[in-house]
Amino acid sequence: MALRQRRKGSPAPADTTHAAQTKQDGPGVASSPLIPRKTLALVLLCVQNASVSILTRQSRTTSSRSLYNPSVAVFTAELIKAALSISMLAVERRKVSRAKAGSGGYLWHAGAAVQDLARNQRTEVVKLAVPAMLYALQNTLLYVALSNLDAATYQTTYQLKLLTTAIFSILFFRRSLSVQKWISLILLTTGVAIVQLESSEPKPSPTRHVSLSQDPTKGFAAILAACLSSGLAGAWFEWVLKSPPSSAPTPAATPDSPKSPSLQLRKNSPSLWARNLQLSVPSLLFSFSGVLLSSPIRNAFEKRGLEEAVRALGGMWTGFTPLVWCVVLNQALGGLLVAMVVREADSVAKGFATSIAIVLSTLASAVLFGVVPGTMLIVGGLLVISSTVLYSLDKD
Repeated sequence: MALRQRRKGSPAPADTTHAAQTKQDGPGVASSPLIPRKTLALVLLCVQNASVSILTRQSRTTSSRSLYNPSVAVFTAELIKAALSISMLAVERRKVSRAKAGSGGYLWHAGAAVQDLARNQRTEVVKLAVPAMLYALQNTLLYVALSNLDAATYQTTYQLKLLTTAIFSILFFRRSLSVQKWISLILLTTGVAIVQLESSEPKPSPTRHVSLSQDPTKGFAAILAACLSSGLAGAWFEWVLKSPPSSAPTPAATPDSPKSPSLQLRKNSPSLWARNLQLSVPSLLFSFSGVLLSSPIRNAFEKRGLEEAVRALGGMWTGFTPLVWCVVLNQALGGLLVAMVVREADSVAKGFATSIAIVLSTLASAVLFGVVPGTMLIVGGLLVISSTVLYSLDKD
């Protein structure tokens, strides 16, 4: 009888259990991508770390009538990062505006983001001037290093930034490292020293690759200075972002440094794009200063005066082949990718990604350039990879 009444009256109620399950599972299923963001970020970081050394090495050592200016490459990468940050900030602001029944197109919100930076964030921009200068110097030095070192040696030696980051973290924040971290740093230093013993030995130029004159000592000095710059910039950046009244750091800030128990992070943190835009302003100024002080512009000014220097400045993108543009784009997106990895994953995953990148660089150097790794490079590389993983696994 009840069944007949349900047929003649209102329709039968839906299966509430199924509906609740659909409501609960629906958004999760719909929003889950085919590849998890954590996995995608780690794969992209491995590819980026390996490809940036291979591509930069190729672009700096290939015989060419007009080799590009590395200072211009650094400045161009900063331009791309600034433009990308402004664009993404415009997208974020437009979403918030539409949610509040606001109006305005992307260009209007981009202008509003720049205006907000100029009016309300000048103090933060000034505080970031020192790390911006150090990062610009570091990026320029890495071009010098890859002009004189093969990709595998570069990747292995560049892991000394773990050591410099730890040292400056101790100096800035009076942190204490665990025994495991000290052991990993000793292994790291030993591995890099072994790699440098092999790179200092004279060896014939690879037949697959026509290379320009190289100086391994100059390359090692450049990468050592870059590691010092990286460690100091990272510690300074963290100090600025954690000191009152600054906001909490984005995931891009010093991912390799241990956590400080004495410094409290603020909850109201600027977005990743806002923080990158703050850093881009002084970075653009310092990188453009590097362009003005570079040899082509400086020589033109000294020989023929200001007019010739301006003319040389107008042609500063001379030598920018498609390969060079790939290098610049890779450099521009690399920092944002690291931020994405640390946000989606953690420092342990980043350490494994870096280790895999060292292996990929070694294999790619052997295949593309005919650089067969020697015994000391293999032993030193294994020590560096082990130290990187050991350092990342320690959560203290």
